[in-house]
Amino acid sequence: MNHDDEIRAFIAIPLPKDVTEYLTQIISDLKLTFPDKSVKWVQPENIHLTLKFLGNISKSTLHFLFEKLKTENQFAPFNLTINKIGAFPSLYKPHVIWVGTSSHNTLSELAQFVEKSTSMVKNENDSKSFSPHLTIARLRPGIKKDHFDIIKQELYKRKEINSISFTINHYCVYQSILTTKGPIYTELRKYNF
Repeated sequence: MNHDDEIRAFIAIPLPKDVTEYLTQIISDLKLTFPDKSVKWVQPENIHLTLKFLGNISKSTLHFLFEKLKTENQFAPFNLTINKIGAFPSLYKPHVIWVGTSSHNTLSELAQFVEKSTSMVKNENDSKSFSPHLTIARLRPGIKKDHFDIIKQELYKRKEINSISFTINHYCVYQSILTTKGPIYTELRKYNF
């Protein structure tokens, strides 16, 4: 297959402006205590709740997915609450720093629907179970041990945050173009409910 016929894509829930502003403040606060250059921060406007990373897929497969997602979408708007900070694989061994949500059945059902609808697309993340989160940073490779320890302490101290709720009434399919300055996300399709 010609790589020009492929698109790097994912399916995600975009965030409303007030939530993006809230996350911007959390990131600003963390930057004050985290060692400089130990962490690569996600640009707040790029933060989203990923339902499914599709990876590189053909344009024809993508158009098939557009139709499948459109015809089978049967959800109603629901509220979600952001209320914690965490890390993968854990707070004691952080590599990815995230802001998390309270558990929500409808969100899990939406993720299952997306997973089922995209079952013909296989990628390296398919074995992972859905864990709703908003990635805000990644630790850089080769981080000094004392910097790593400071980050762990700060994350543990801040694991509970003031909650903010928002309504989810749509999700989108995005194209992701990787650049040296960071990824560029372009909305390809929006699915309202």
